Amino acid sequence: MPRSDDPRRARRRARTARRPERDFAKNKKVVVVGRGGLYSGDLTSSSWIAGGSVGFFFTEDLGIEASFDVTPLTLDLDAPIAKFFDDSRFEPGTAYVGLANVVWSPIHAKLKMGGGIVHADFMVFAGGGRMFHDAVQGLAFDAGFALDLFVTRWLTVRLDMRDLMAIQEIAGETHYTNNIVSTLGLAVWIPTGL
Repeated sequence: MPRSDDPRRARRRARTARRPERDFAKNKKVVVVGRGGLYSGDLTSSSWIAGGSVGFFFTEDLGIEASFDVTPLTLDLDAPIAKFFDDSRFEPGTAYVGLANVVWSPIHAKLKMGGGIVHADFMVFAGGGRMFHDAVQGLAFDAGFALDLFVTRWLTVRLDMRDLMAIQEIAGETHYTNNIVSTLGLAVWIPTGL
């Protein structure tokens, strides 16, 4: 049985009591993100989505973000429905998504990857805005989470998943939809000097 004054136990206690050291500070920095991925529509067909965002972190853990994305909205079932009713019930087109979010980063982690240690931040966010398409009515809201992997002192890889909620009218039916968006992006961090 180890003694209470065992130096290994003291080192272990000291190691777990410290917060992980951050080799990258987000405080007072602007982040510009370019991203692309998959839009999984609740009522519409799945397709690609691409866009980006600009954000600012007031502290190490709290920031804001404005984003703009583009995705085609199509309905693969429209052809059989149009054939049955003898008219088209859905006009495919491009949807533009503009959102503003509050971002909170409660967890900083160190991950062992490729023989080295990679710092990472786990973030959660929520906000609202608009999805511009004839089939979408009113405001849209989103909530989700992201993982930033710090590659260098100014570049991170961001994995992001969100639920984009909106009221959509598809084929004569109006529904509250939950559309899942998964993206992979590159983020560039710019110091502001504040």
